Amino acid sequence: MPWWLVVVIIAYALNAVAAVVDKVLLSKSIGNPAVYAFYIAFLSMLGWVLAPFGVRVPTASEFALNMGAGIVFTFALLFLFKGLKKGESSRITPFVGALSPVFVWLFSYFLLPERLGVQEISALVFLVVGSLVLVKRVDNLRASGGGGFCAACVSAVLFGLSYTLTKYNFNHQPFVSAFVWMRLGAFLGGVLLLLNARNRKDILHPSHSATKNTGWFFFGQAAGACSFVLVNYAISLANVSLVNALQGVQYVFLLVMVWFLSWIHPRLMHERMHGKALAQKIIAIGIIGAGFALLL
Repeated sequence: MPWWLVVVIIAYALNAVAAVVDKVLLSKSIGNPAVYAFYIAFLSMLGWVLAPFGVRVPTASEFALNMGAGIVFTFALLFLFKGLKKGESSRITPFVGALSPVFVWLFSYFLLPERLGVQEISALVFLVVGSLVLVKRVDNLRASGGGGFCAACVSAVLFGLSYTLTKYNFNHQPFVSAFVWMRLGAFLGGVLLLLNARNRKDILHPSHSATKNTGWFFFGQAAGACSFVLVNYAISLANVSLVNALQGVQYVFLLVMVWFLSWIHPRLMHERMHGKALAQKIIAIGIIGAGFALLL
């Protein structure tokens, strides 16, 4: 198994943990998704602890691209959290994950020298289709949480652009240097959220329900941060379209975690895990598994 593939599996397992915590906090504690996006952007500055290991001063064009990748990433998170607040995490997250590789592929075609072979394209198709199967409702053609899916569409486009810019930066700059400067861009994206009056009020004066879950927030962000570093490392090693499409592996971990939480604590996490919905998700896992096998 390629080393980058091992890194991706570990990364997406950690990201599944972060996604579950995100959903619980957004539903129960944090009313405004911008608050969540801001704190993640703020914490992204912790990436500067890597600065002594290889940061350098970028050129003007490199700096602009680093800032752009980071800012776009923060707004991709904002729209993802808006979607999660309105819809089921086991459907919104795969929906974003299914669409973003398509946009990564489109953006990469024009910005990167990467081209996929027949087997890799087949794997990409399986991974995307498997993710989409998780989204489509079998027992109700009118999907609930329509607003959540609209936000998820915007998130997918922004993630696609951010990941493509990230790969471009890694192709032209040392890994540590590009990664650290892009964290500054993510932080600036968080600062831009303060321009909105409601966001500024909610961020600077959080509610009691938001502050009392600080421990869970930092736990989720620790898992997400480790995942993010590993995903970026994998992007620097392999084709960005494939790394992004392998989010399907994350959904397998996510489904197991959500099923377990729904079983032991249904009021905390409610997801449909029976009948047609369960069969649909099992089929999706099989399709994702086929795509994964093509990469081995």
